[in-house]
Amino acid sequence: MTDHQETPKSLEEQLQDQKSNLENNIRESERQIATLKEQYLKVLGALEFAAIQKQEAEKNTDDPVATTVMNS
Repeated sequence: MTDHQETPKSLEEQLQDQKSNLENNIRESERQIATLKEQYLKVLGALEFAAIQKQEAEKNTDDPVATTVMNS
């Protein structure tokens, strides 16, 4: 039975590993940010659409009877 001891990594190897891990973390974070930005823009678009729909509904309800019905 041979005892396999891992030889300690040199400082340079440790730093290269750390660099690689950080690069991967940055790439993943950038993907997450891109997804969040896309979702945010979709919500802004939906809010804008809702505001336009509300304005159109208000324009079309100049009739006092329709306004009374909508507000009840």
